Amino acid sequence: MYRIGIDTGGTNTDIVLVDLDTGELYSTKTPTTTGALLDGIKKGIRKASDIAGIDSGEIGELVYGTTIVVNMIAQKESEATGLVTTKGFRDVLEIGRAFRDRNIYDFFLDKPEPLVPRDLRFEVTERIDFQGNVLTPLDPEEVRRVLHELVSRNVTSLGVCLLHAYANPVHEQIIGRIAQEEFPHLFVTLSSEINPQFREYERTSTTVINAYMMPNMVSHLMEFEKKTAAEKMTPRLFIMQGNAGVMTFQAAHKKPVHVANSGPIAGIIAANHLGKLTGLANLITLDMGGTSCDVSLIQENTLKFAMNSDVEGYPISVPTVDLSYIGAGGGSLAWIDGGGALKVGPKSAGAYPGPVCYRRGGTLPTVTDANFITGRIRPEVFLEDLTGVHEETQQAIGRHIAGPLGMEIREAAEGILQVVNSNMIRAIKLVSVERGHDPRDFTLVAFGGAGGLHGGKLAEELEIPRVLVPYSPGTFSALGLTLADLKHDYVHTRLATEDMIDLESLTEIYRTLECEGMAELEREGIALEDRVLLRTCDIRYFGQAYELSISVPSGALGRKEFGNVVEHFHALHERIYGHSMREDPIEFVNYRVSALGITRKPLLGEMRSWKTGVPSFAPFVAKAFFDGRERDVTVFDRNALEPGTIVEGPAVIGEMGGTIVVYPNQKASVDRLRNVLIHTHC
Repeated sequence: MYRIGIDTGGTNTDIVLVDLDTGELYSTKTPTTTGALLDGIKKGIRKASDIAGIDSGEIGELVYGTTIVVNMIAQKESEATGLVTTKGFRDVLEIGRAFRDRNIYDFFLDKPEPLVPRDLRFEVTERIDFQGNVLTPLDPEEVRRVLHELVSRNVTSLGVCLLHAYANPVHEQIIGRIAQEEFPHLFVTLSSEINPQFREYERTSTTVINAYMMPNMVSHLMEFEKKTAAEKMTPRLFIMQGNAGVMTFQAAHKKPVHVANSGPIAGIIAANHLGKLTGLANLITLDMGGTSCDVSLIQENTLKFAMNSDVEGYPISVPTVDLSYIGAGGGSLAWIDGGGALKVGPKSAGAYPGPVCYRRGGTLPTVTDANFITGRIRPEVFLEDLTGVHEETQQAIGRHIAGPLGMEIREAAEGILQVVNSNMIRAIKLVSVERGHDPRDFTLVAFGGAGGLHGGKLAEELEIPRVLVPYSPGTFSALGLTLADLKHDYVHTRLATEDMIDLESLTEIYRTLECEGMAELEREGIALEDRVLLRTCDIRYFGQAYELSISVPSGALGRKEFGNVVEHFHALHERIYGHSMREDPIEFVNYRVSALGITRKPLLGEMRSWKTGVPSFAPFVAKAFFDGRERDVTVFDRNALEPGTIVEGPAVIGEMGGTIVVYPNQKASVDRLRNVLIHTHC
């Protein structure tokens, strides 16, 4: 059976096609068609099918990774969204929290405008307390009046977030039922279904983002299904989530907020899978594409998750892989600020017009242009005739950077690279040093089209001993899509101190959540032997504002199991914060279950065949600049490098959609899985 992974980024759409029976892989890239994403996807599927020599109708499963949610929120692309909330809580979205990112003294901070304007936020009279007791019943007639008013204002999608609905969803369910009876066309999101946990602001924001995205997400996925059907394809369709799992298109119709951070997650999954195959347990992932750079840390082959994150400044409370991302990609624009300092990003040239050297109309210098001028990107690798483009690119850097700064063009190009490297070093430190991890204890996994260009230098600066560049790094995230399992997360909030916990009730909470997960996996056709249920609990010291997530054993919970959970919390708190408070009471907050459907994995350990459809080339010697000096570099075709090959730096290794630079005083080796391992201190 064939499975295809499609990763649509801001610059390129990456495709990996896998034959699950033989282990053969095929990969390709195509420019992202920003105005019509599905056109680029269709083209990519056809290219991958041609490389594999199959008809696209033979593809049995399709896994889609996308930044559509982030893009639409950033560009405010949605139809009118309304909010119904408890009387007195209309302005929760605007009040938010007393928090200023980066600079707490910034009195001029511009907060993002609420996705639902105040005139589309309506209140209803009702009240449920935090224990789920109904204090003030809901009036159905008032609900009808509110809904009619919202629809008269052209609202097409509705978020419903009532106070303490996580403890008792009955009033939200009544509103949802009335909305469907009165206005069947209306998209409805209930907070008790999308995010049934406490913290009113985050729950409201999560609900609103889901409602805001639902019409566009449903439309996009339905159009996707129509396009695949038109191509005579009938695969099972899945989409990547931020929680490192996939779900069906049908499930995503109701929960688009879970897709919000899915774009870069698949590459982290692939890196961890590769780490297990190569015996590397501690990894820092660096995914540098055309638009952004995403960084994450993996310890003991375990992904780190955050229960709270944000999308374009709007908080969401759904589990997502913990990562840091910055506007530092190959297409990031170089510019000079008002004080005369050289800056790189966050704005990008994107796929169109792209870098100057792409000859698609770009006129402003980018990171890719700087790599091209310094000789690190070789047009010969891509078998392209770029006669005259070198001069055009030099002129762009000279006009916009070198001239204003009084520098030589090559000096300016290296300056651009140094600035973007500094930006990425800060991002790596954010997920490592600032969280108590020494980067020297990790392996840097560099991928994305530009990851191999910069990985060796970043590791050298941070004293990271080795860099692993996987085969076909430019399509590595698309490979991760083919490796992901199905996953659904469930949560229940009930605040209780340690002495208040009733173990039978606690076990029953988990069993209820597990039944929901099993039912969902059953609907998705997952065999019983492929279902896995994982329990965790969010715990804190009494009086703290935030929690730590602790694993909880399956089955009935006795005193021994409960005591182990408490001890693990104290130990984790001490490891993260340097101290524990064992004499203080602890508080149990959220109870979570992750339901996984284990999928069949490609046979990467075999590495029998991986085709990209790009012709090979013979090694040759060229000139490149490092630290102001022109050096001879040997340019290798990665496809020709056999396991065990040693490459002395400086050297360039080229392949489809990516380039690896082995810097001076470094050397690289090729392992049995065709990974390139750069050793930074030789």
